[in-house]
Amino acid sequence: MKFGTMDYLLEIQKRTNEDEKYRKLAKNETSSYTMVIKAQPGKGVPSEIVLGYNEVEGEITEGWEGQKPTEFTLTAPYGVWVDILRGHLNATKALSLRKLKVKGPFLKLLKNSSSTDRWIEILQSIPTEFDGEFEKYNVAGS
Repeated sequence: MKFGTMDYLLEIQKRTNEDEKYRKLAKNETSSYTMVIKAQPGKGVPSEIVLGYNEVEGEITEGWEGQKPTEFTLTAPYGVWVDILRGHLNATKALSLRKLKVKGPFLKLLKNSSSTDRWIEILQSIPTEFDGEFEKYNVAGS
């Protein structure tokens, strides 16, 4: 499944909503997110990708492509997202190192780190195809 596509986001929604462990960890979380995946033309990723979703009490209720007002905007180069998805970089560490930039209530985001860690595990279960130089890190999924 191609990283950053609407099909990919729909698979995230399906797997997230089916995951009891995540739903339990995130049961009090209601928020909206925009993920900005910055282009890296020199590495074969020519265009920026923007996806967003709403989460209500741990369930993703809506996903979309493109920019729209959300509580959080998470921005990083394509390669940083790849490193997070392949387990090479922890999402919380990426935030603290400012490799992953956030607009929104930062402390609220940090408070939810256990559900975020579980969510990354869910994402890592999705067979994922990356672009350009990053295709060597394609995730087989489960």
